[in-house]
Amino acid sequence: YQDEILAGTMTVFDLIGKIEQFGVAGVELRREVWSNYQSEAPVLRDRLQEKGLIGTYATFSTLFSADAAAQTLLLHDLETAQALGSPLLRVFSGTIPNDTDAAAWEAAGEAVDYAASLGIVIALENFNKLPGGRVSEILHVLERIPSPALKTNFDIGNYAGHGEDIPAAARALGSRITYAHLKDRTGMAADAGTIALGDGVMPLREIMTALDELPQDILYCFEFGGDGEADARIEKSLAYLRAL
Repeated sequence: YQDEILAGTMTVFDLIGKIEQFGVAGVELRREVWSNYQSEAPVLRDRLQEKGLIGTYATFSTLFSADAAAQTLLLHDLETAQALGSPLLRVFSGTIPNDTDAAAWEAAGEAVDYAASLGIVIALENFNKLPGGRVSEILHVLERIPSPALKTNFDIGNYAGHGEDIPAAARALGSRITYAHLKDRTGMAADAGTIALGDGVMPLREIMTALDELPQDILYCFEFGGDGEADARIEKSLAYLRAL
């Protein structure tokens, strides 16, 4: 529903009705398409909690910040996630520094520590472009910062675009997976479009089996365009998962 929210034909509060309509556990919100997030996040949190629902928070901030302003925004995003009642903040890595760049790693570690102090997990996503999109890159960061407040958002479509073995990636990342963006793809090339589950070429049964075999609970979040038929695509994707 990103297009509708940006166009002003739907509000984030309207999404609560959608959650109830589909019988799902929650919804992901994003700063970049939520103009009034600072004032609305606490109100939305209360409404979600009243209904026993979850609101997660995702932004385009990076764990490794280019400058002080970017680092400040990352910390602000963590505070917004807390205000929303989100258990996590989805971010990207940005350019992963060399192991000798102690200052960059220290700044990232401080952000992770701040997340822990707020009761938030930073969910580092594999980006759909490089750098920061490969399993080896995500593993390197997670191994270098072995904090329970730093885990990963496992985007199955992004790994497919980089030619990764997705079930193997799930096993490699193991217990550090806390969140997963689910989608199907019209093809396996890097520029292929995303679509409802079951309408594309992704090996979804194998992927979901690998994720389900992990011992921890994982929040599954649909991430594909609505293109004016979001309701139908969500219903189709839910039916696909239930039939697996």
